[in-house]
Amino acid sequence: MVHVAEEMERRNVGLPLLIGGATTSEIHAAVKIAPAYSLPVIHVKDASRAAGVMSSLLQNDNSAYARSIREKYKQMVIDHHSRKSEKKLLSLEEARSNRLVTEWRQEEIPEPAEKGISVFDEFDLDVLAGYIDWTFFFFAWKISGKFPAIFDDPVKGEEARKLYDDAQLYLKEIIDKKLLKANGVLGLFPAVSSGDDVKILDDSNGRTVKKVFTFLRNQEQKEKGVPNLCLSDYIAPESSGITDWIGAFAVSAALDDEAMLSYKNDDYATIMIRILSDRIAEAAAEYLHERVRKERWGFAAGEDLTLDDLLKIRYRGIRPAPGYPACPDHTEKRIIFDLLDAERNTGARLTENFAMIPPAAVSGYIFSHPLSSYFNVGKIGEDQLRDYASRKNMTVKEAARWLAPNL
Repeated sequence: MVHVAEEMERRNVGLPLLIGGATTSEIHAAVKIAPAYSLPVIHVKDASRAAGVMSSLLQNDNSAYARSIREKYKQMVIDHHSRKSEKKLLSLEEARSNRLVTEWRQEEIPEPAEKGISVFDEFDLDVLAGYIDWTFFFFAWKISGKFPAIFDDPVKGEEARKLYDDAQLYLKEIIDKKLLKANGVLGLFPAVSSGDDVKILDDSNGRTVKKVFTFLRNQEQKEKGVPNLCLSDYIAPESSGITDWIGAFAVSAALDDEAMLSYKNDDYATIMIRILSDRIAEAAAEYLHERVRKERWGFAAGEDLTLDDLLKIRYRGIRPAPGYPACPDHTEKRIIFDLLDAERNTGARLTENFAMIPPAAVSGYIFSHPLSSYFNVGKIGEDQLRDYASRKNMTVKEAARWLAPNL
């Protein structure tokens, strides 16, 4: 987005720039994007708030609104740099020496029951409905609170109940009218780590490197005994002589554009259906991950968890996604998509900026390490930026563009 802002400035576009999306933040808009553009840059938390922002910008005299945003962001930048100066980063060498240590044994590494690539054409939407995280459904409507406790809230409860009841009707409509198709692809591959990289090995001989996942390591100073994590720590190192395994997946919930034409004059229905399609895509990822743990990889064959248990991650393993805190580089989606032939197998595709089309899509990795957990890479030093650029065969400037929130 910094690059987009710079291009808009260079071309003198003359329009405000609104920033939004799952992996965007107001602090990133203020610190990284706004300085690159002379007109208003405004972070919009979700699509439902865009109309209000546009209304303010379209007023005859919008200078007061634009000035208030600019002053707010200016203070955020000051606060950000103040906090940043207080944080001490380790050198990359120091962080790597404080990696997670595992005593690797081949017999303790679970081998998948079903190796290679599996394609899932049209998940059963009735099944996926049972995996929907309704708490995040309400977040999309800017109603914060845990489901179903939100219904008892004296302020938000009535509105939440109305939205939920409407959602059930529209969910039934989505299923009955086949308004979307949810597809998926899964790959389970032999792998070894090499430093902060993970090498994906050829299924046939276990020696040829097919692809490489490139990860980042947390560099923040930790308390004694707390490791500086990198996702590669969860895969057996090449030097151990042990072959480990890693999963990769992509799922999509693509709306039928022709069927959606019947809702073109109903904004509420359109927003509701699109929010539900996002939830269905996430539900497909949750469902697929469960099937992997219990059946296809089978490292948790006896798992018997409720939906609440699943949403609280009370299972072994993780499924981090590129663009999120443990692996913030969106360009890694291309490696996943190429490895899985995800465009052909799911219908999803990547834009030039590595956004996924349809928007209701999820891609990521699956790790089985019993100590694997989600973490935040956070800020990285110039040494890691240069190291990462070298490993990705990028220029430092290009790597900095993709890792801007972490610099």
